[in-house]
Amino acid sequence: MSNYIVNITEIKSLLISFEHIDKSINYDQDFSKVLISRNNQEYETVMNWSKVFLYNKSFTTFSGTTTARAILFPMEKVFEAYVASELIKNCRNMPWDITTQDKGFYLFDEPMKFSLRPDIIVKKTDGTVIVIDTKWKVLVDDERKNYGISQSDMYQMYAYAKKYNSQKVLIIYPNDLEMSKYLEDGIQFKSEGVLFKIVLFELDNVENSVLRIRREI
Repeated sequence: MSNYIVNITEIKSLLISFEHIDKSINYDQDFSKVLISRNNQEYETVMNWSKVFLYNKSFTTFSGTTTARAILFPMEKVFEAYVASELIKNCRNMPWDITTQDKGFYLFDEPMKFSLRPDIIVKKTDGTVIVIDTKWKVLVDDERKNYGISQSDMYQMYAYAKKYNSQKVLIIYPNDLEMSKYLEDGIQFKSEGVLFKIVLFELDNVENSVLRIRREI
């Protein structure tokens, strides 16, 4: 028996349990009564899916706590490809060589192990190399928590800077309302003459986001 038939059979058997339950006439009110805790956290994904379908939500806008989109798509790959595509499209008239998923270096030379693959490499005519990497993660406005930036991610960026002899590394994160005050200036870290800069990408204002990245290059 195929999975499809098995699923249909199970769904029909489950529907019997809902025969005496009235349909919701106020989604907001009914969802507000649902409290997800450690005792029922296995229902969280189901509730997110329910909201997607009942509210006719799209899957295009980033949300910090909604996991439904991540079920459908590997969002880190979608975000990476989208940012790279928009940057290349908007920089086609610039005298830059832009490559994605560059495979030019390994973390170790002898033997050549652990390939380094930054999302985007920009090589300028003067030989300057800019490393750009995307991260589909939610940042938080708390310097004491390093803004929610993963320490392992920064180790990765440091390795990129060293191997590509880059003086500037841009790390692109999707913007969130809490972080909007950092849109124009970003967040900077420096080490041994290398600038590591967090740049926020507005998914509802792609043009401005790409211009912001271009200015940094």
